[in-house]
Amino acid sequence: MAVGRIGSSMSYMNYTSSINQLRLQQALNNYHSNRQAVTPVNRVNRTYKDSSLNFLKNYNSKMTDLMQSANSLRGSNSSGAANTKKLGSSNNSVLTAKERFGSGFGQKLSVNVSQVAKAQMNQSAGVNAKAKASSGMNFSIRSKSASGGVSNVFVQVDARKKDGGLRTNQEMLEEAASQINRAKSGVQASVVVKDGEASLQITGRKTGEGNTFQVNGDTGIAKGLSETAQEAQNAKYSVTENGASRNYISSTNEISLDMGRIQATLKKEGTADIEPQEDNESLISGVEDLVNHYNKTVDFLRSNAGQGAEVSRQLRNMVRSLGSEQSLEMAGITANKDGTLSFDKEKLAKNLEEDEALVRDVISGRNGIAQAAFDRGSAGLRANSAGLVQESVRQAESSQNTDGYHFLNTFSKAGAYNLSNYMALGLMMDYFV
Repeated sequence: MAVGRIGSSMSYMNYTSSINQLRLQQALNNYHSNRQAVTPVNRVNRTYKDSSLNFLKNYNSKMTDLMQSANSLRGSNSSGAANTKKLGSSNNSVLTAKERFGSGFGQKLSVNVSQVAKAQMNQSAGVNAKAKASSGMNFSIRSKSASGGVSNVFVQVDARKKDGGLRTNQEMLEEAASQINRAKSGVQASVVVKDGEASLQITGRKTGEGNTFQVNGDTGIAKGLSETAQEAQNAKYSVTENGASRNYISSTNEISLDMGRIQATLKKEGTADIEPQEDNESLISGVEDLVNHYNKTVDFLRSNAGQGAEVSRQLRNMVRSLGSEQSLEMAGITANKDGTLSFDKEKLAKNLEEDEALVRDVISGRNGIAQAAFDRGSAGLRANSAGLVQESVRQAESSQNTDGYHFLNTFSKAGAYNLSNYMALGLMMDYFV
């Protein structure tokens, strides 16, 4: 509490000073609005605050993104990429499998493939590919589909070209294959060249016993083309679930299991189990995302190192290796000289195939790469804000000392509140009014 008239006098003078400062600000605004040639005064302290807040916002965003990316790969995160499951086959050489839609699949299915579906194939005997053709070709192909449809292709190839020269045997067969494929019927054709000999191969477009074709007519140099080299056949397989087995037949190798919730492709005879497995694709994608965010954070810190000593300290912390060279190599990561990282997804995929458990531990284990990156992002968020922008503070203070109007701020050291002559403000207003 103020004592006697001294307190009252100071209160009145402070009040008067505040009113005078407000009037001065209004006078300045009118002065600049009426005199367009005068450049408005920029408030240095406001500019400093905006730039510093923007930097801190971007800084926190980079650190947060890094932590989120790393957290997805930590083994302790049950819903992260390190623990993502997907439906797969225990033997992809026998069959591959994937979920068509979320089914909550939990029971293991054992599939035994006794026969895969095949399309009919006819192939002529080999002839000297470069030898001149001795005769033409004139034949037809009649195709039948399992649904009852019928299609016909007529092939006619002259031994001589338009210019009168003889075609080679390979040229004859290639022209025949071209005519067959252009017809877009139930068959397709190709020319097989091996050890200097060429042959014409015709294959049904669809697998299954009901999809067949016949070759009739003069096949010329394509001897044996009317004979079937491979019969069309259905796929045969059995599915065992909870100890019970059932046999199935399919005209194609694309089959559905578990009431259509699983899509599988049969590859060859053998047995494979279908069950939830570790999702290596999600893990690889997660490592790629981590490397990208790590590099963005390093680049941001390097480009803003002049903001404050704390930024430089965080940069030194970030450019340290996330692990041993061997560990990074197992994760498909290479540390660059500038502190950034390079990632080779093919290398990581190969390492996962060779030793999945070890690679996952290197990435997602308690002392893994993801944990190290997470800790660095966390340390960055705990950094003192004043230390992050201390150079900006010094620059702003230096600029404020040269600001002609900054001393008028009410509570600044040289402001109106601390002026010994409070009537100076009134004199200054008289100048502008």
